[in-house]
Amino acid sequence: MALLLAGILGFIWSTEAAFGQASESQRQRILEEPFRLQMDEQIPTDKRVTFDYGGWFRSSYWAVDEDVSRGLSNRDDGYHALRWQQLRAWGFLNLDQVHQFYARGKLDYWDWNHGTSYDHNDSDWEGMDLERGWYDFRLSRMRKAYGRSPSDLDMQIRLGRQYVEFGTGLALSIPLDALLFTTDYRGWQFTFLGAQSIGSSKNIDRSIPDETTEDRCFWGFQFRYNGWRDHEPFVYFFEQIDKNGGQEKVVSIPDPSDPDDSIIYNQKFGYDSAYVGLGSRGRFFHRDLQYTCEFVTECGKSYSFSPLSGDQRETVHAWALDTELRYIPRDRRQSEAAVEYLLTSGDPDRFLSPTNTMGGNRPGTNDLSFSAWGYRNTGLVLAPRLSNLGMIRAGASTFPVNHIEMFRELRVGTNFYIYHKQQSAGAVSDSLSTNDSGYLGSEFDIYTDWRITSDLAWTINYGVFWPGSGFGGQKDRHLLFTAITLNF
Repeated sequence: MALLLAGILGFIWSTEAAFGQASESQRQRILEEPFRLQMDEQIPTDKRVTFDYGGWFRSSYWAVDEDVSRGLSNRDDGYHALRWQQLRAWGFLNLDQVHQFYARGKLDYWDWNHGTSYDHNDSDWEGMDLERGWYDFRLSRMRKAYGRSPSDLDMQIRLGRQYVEFGTGLALSIPLDALLFTTDYRGWQFTFLGAQSIGSSKNIDRSIPDETTEDRCFWGFQFRYNGWRDHEPFVYFFEQIDKNGGQEKVVSIPDPSDPDDSIIYNQKFGYDSAYVGLGSRGRFFHRDLQYTCEFVTECGKSYSFSPLSGDQRETVHAWALDTELRYIPRDRRQSEAAVEYLLTSGDPDRFLSPTNTMGGNRPGTNDLSFSAWGYRNTGLVLAPRLSNLGMIRAGASTFPVNHIEMFRELRVGTNFYIYHKQQSAGAVSDSLSTNDSGYLGSEFDIYTDWRITSDLAWTINYGVFWPGSGFGGQKDRHLLFTAITLNF
């Protein structure tokens, strides 16, 4: 048994399931989120009949220096550097403000410094792929376009590849091929979701042999009340079904006692889950204070890690909580400050991974680790996934010299993080945190965004992570990211 566990540990350290690309995916999303919001907002709607098109080119570079070894052979010194070129082209058709069609394609080129990529592929093209593509109809737009009086009842249908978010995005905040049907009546809003995962998206279980694809169905609904001036409460339910769940796959891992041999066994994979969330956003007793809060419970079924005892399916019982308070004073520098607390449940018997099947839940026990499709900014360097994680974040930003015309759109900001485990004996997404200690460490990030002209923008981010006692003496980690974006 000890040899088998050692072999699995070696397998996980040599693949994405440990930290490598798994954490790099979360880091990529943190870096991309401001860019995504800008892209999704730039859709013209002010003309009766409109066809418009455009695009972006973004050239970026990032490097992370961890000064740690993640492989048993010590070949990985923890340094990774990437030049990332991104091209986006979009088209938008608006008919009478009633029928709207939008499509956006993406083409990416990844160019790693030789020998520093996570998958040993120094360069790669990705695309051209459809990033967004949807049709949108809204009843109120139709009534306005044809000169009819407004109604208390409104209805919206959006069908296609789109970004879907429930609540504040703690459990669900991803692109999906989806149907969203929304009705509004006197402040009450009801949304129904039916969706399919995008085939090219990576599986939430990074230990499955074909983790580069995901095939899941999503359905759910959300109630939101917009009738109060200072508060916007919501409650939602959604379920996801793993269409490949229950499939048995042959797993081959290195044999620690013989480098030329492998240990082969059969393992079943699959994760079905349902989520109930409730929360609110709005003002917090003062016009300059804004808040968000959300609590999620999760139930479902997952397969345990069972190389010796056979395949077993266990019950999932998990939860997550997030709350943020944001101060936005009405000053000329558009300053703001925020403090956030995040806590997601963990499983003390998940000894290598909080989300994967391999190295995951022990047979015969409930799976207590929260696992979902949500998003939070968890820091550039550590970039942990939202499982078995406690996080305090304090941040601030301002436009310090916006009285000078050239620097009117230059913003600087910073975030400071403190991390801990919800279950000190359980795993987090960084496999190097092997100590039975709840304190993971702290991180400091700083960034600058500058819109130089209406079509040209530049950003730079730097972060440093100081490991805590949960990492057993690992050294500081550093990350640098910079990007130039050109709109056309």
